[in-house]
Amino acid sequence: MTRPGLGLALSIGLLAPFAGAQEALAPKACRPLFTTSAAPADPGVLELEFGGQRIRNRDGSTDQQFPTQLNLGITRWLDVRVGWGGPLLRKDSQGTRVEGGTDPVVGAQLLALRQDRAGIDLGLAWWHKHPLASVSKGISSGRHDDTILVTCSRTVGRLLVDVNAGANFLGRPTGDGRVRQGAVSLALTYAVAPGWNLTLDSYALSATDLNKRATSSILALSRDVSPRLCVDLGVERGHDQGAPTYSLNAGLVYRLGPLWGRR
Repeated sequence: MTRPGLGLALSIGLLAPFAGAQEALAPKACRPLFTTSAAPADPGVLELEFGGQRIRNRDGSTDQQFPTQLNLGITRWLDVRVGWGGPLLRKDSQGTRVEGGTDPVVGAQLLALRQDRAGIDLGLAWWHKHPLASVSKGISSGRHDDTILVTCSRTVGRLLVDVNAGANFLGRPTGDGRVRQGAVSLALTYAVAPGWNLTLDSYALSATDLNKRATSSILALSRDVSPRLCVDLGVERGHDQGAPTYSLNAGLVYRLGPLWGRR
């Protein structure tokens, strides 16, 4: 065998195990950091999302909260969701503390196209916020809000791409009517090793007469502890005045079921 031929054979032999490992690795995001994957929860499966978050705001105040969400798969193309930001502890730049519960949300996610048939997952997500938290403490606007997003996902090798585009419809704290706030986000999840995934999630919210423009990025590392449990740890860095200066968050997703159908 010639030297070039020997070199080629050695290269193929050395790279083959890594190529096989790359094909075997499938990317998998843990919790939605900001961007939501197009795929709903599996039918009959109840997903518990729980996390802790510490936010440093531009005005020097800090927020600590423990967001929780439940997702229940109804069919292969639909799930229903209920969430809550959890108890909130807010401390302003002078050290004054405010505590209280946050507004709950309900929603649903619909999958219209699947990647195995259409080459892409494409769906629609909706959330509605019920204003039950304290207005006097500045925790709630006291108005109903809605969010509608087109969700799009595609897996290519070890990379998962999630894209969201839509709008928040925010109730005005005073007076009637709502304000439309555009929202777009992109999340890239890469399978770095078996059970380990790295996600970069960036989002932008348009400016309105109620809010400044917000753009920010979140970097998170997640670990699949078991087929039912994954955990993650992330850091966020805001890029302009409407976004937080930074935030730290950690959380998990635990899957129960299927509660009905084939086990």
